[in-house]
Amino acid sequence: MSTHSPASPQRGTWQGGSRRPPGLSKSRLLDYLQCPKRLWLQAYRPEAREQSTAMQLAFANGHEVGEAARALVPGGVLIDPPGNDLAEALRLTREQLAARSPRPLFEATFERDGLLVRADILLPGPEGWTLAEVKSSGAVKDYHPTDVAIQRWAIEAASGPSGRGHGEVAGLAIARTELWHVDTGFTYAGDGHYEGLLVREDLGEAVDARIAQVPDWLRGAKEVLAGPEPAIAMGEQCTSPFDCPFQAWCAAQAGPQPEYPVTLLPNNKGKKLAAELLAEGYADLREVPPERIDDDELAMIARVTREGRPRLDPEAARIVRALPYPRSYLDFETIGFAVPRWAGTRPYQQVPFQWTCIVEHASGDAARGRLEQREFLDLSGADPSRPCAEALVRELPAEGPVIAYNAQFERGVIERLANQYPDLAKPLRSIAARLFDLLPVVRAHYYHPDMRGSRSIKAVLPTIGAGLDHAELGEVQDGTAAQAAYLEAVSEGTGEERKKELGEGLRRYCGMDVRGMVELAGFLRSGRSVVR
Repeated sequence: MSTHSPASPQRGTWQGGSRRPPGLSKSRLLDYLQCPKRLWLQAYRPEAREQSTAMQLAFANGHEVGEAARALVPGGVLIDPPGNDLAEALRLTREQLAARSPRPLFEATFERDGLLVRADILLPGPEGWTLAEVKSSGAVKDYHPTDVAIQRWAIEAASGPSGRGHGEVAGLAIARTELWHVDTGFTYAGDGHYEGLLVREDLGEAVDARIAQVPDWLRGAKEVLAGPEPAIAMGEQCTSPFDCPFQAWCAAQAGPQPEYPVTLLPNNKGKKLAAELLAEGYADLREVPPERIDDDELAMIARVTREGRPRLDPEAARIVRALPYPRSYLDFETIGFAVPRWAGTRPYQQVPFQWTCIVEHASGDAARGRLEQREFLDLSGADPSRPCAEALVRELPAEGPVIAYNAQFERGVIERLANQYPDLAKPLRSIAARLFDLLPVVRAHYYHPDMRGSRSIKAVLPTIGAGLDHAELGEVQDGTAAQAAYLEAVSEGTGEERKKELGEGLRRYCGMDVRGMVELAGFLRSGRSVVR
């Protein structure tokens, strides 16, 4: 996997009243295919790009998988000139391809018709070369053959060494086209043994079906770069196949939007209906005729939004009041590596490094019993699984419900720990068996207009008057930021003061999520909704 854009030409500029379009790389051509406006903005408004923490983590995963792939190919040569000098990369590639005994190449660089590509891996063979693209995903995705088709088109017919540019590389015959992706069933044995981490998939037929379209894609991208910023409304292309980093720019350009747009309707049914409503001229959910929505859940969301009054069914209070004491509110934070670091773990396995639990004890007829907080956090960098499991067994009450929000996640974490440590399996499975999920209660019995179609705890808490705001937490405000904080904390270059600061941020974040569940349970139990 390329750890940098395969050809990141300079930002386009204006000269003498006309624009000098930048060059194109595979990544920019893929930007064009997702949305022409994304390509244009990447070239001419890069300062508008907002790189999310999730994007940064995905990039880091890709880098690790790319390095692991190269380690599995002995004798390879990495084309990596100082300063990412692309002219030098082309020269070095040509030099290696001309060798009497060609060796595997990493990041080999090619140019055709102004399109620069860098191949993750090229393997020589008796029938020709194997082109391998490396991805950190756990399966072949719909867009992968397009990605590889662009590379193969450029590589097979790149300009010859005496051709029309500066040091172009002669085209070479590709005998096989592959995609290497992570095998999520792989278990790391330790000691750097990653044989079996990657699955090699033959993409030949899928690439053959798309390669003829590459010239049209390239022409279209060049036309976009030669013109003004495209006028394209926001839509599904903003998040598929990737989250676009220019969404804030496009949203600002769109001007004032309805406070409750039809696009807030959740799930696939809601997205499909929203597209239909927009096509019919409905932008504000409050203006959609009730008879236009026949799905019960979506109709409820529209009705509550239109009326401006929250819905809280009395049944929610009955369910929560029936829960016995002690009540243990539990939340995990986990980390999953594309390339496992600890023996016995698999790619992307969610390994818990932190949990917070608030135990609520009975207190007569009071609305809330006595609260006691317990927690676990391991920032040593070693596998935290065993200490985490032992702390759960030691600290959580042996009876009473264990309350979570979207408890399927907590159940999966606990069951994996039980399978991993047979001596702790019985008490761990007891915890898993006592899990109670607040999410279905909210989904069935509570909705506030300001939740805007979401049932995430971060959407729910501001509507119940709990006084808890994740935006006030600092740098660790969500699960993705918690993963980034963990990775920084366990990095060798992180000093003790910074590590302490990150640990405090993690404790505040996980603690707020658990306090939020306590407040939410109390709110549902009260049966009194908060009116805006």
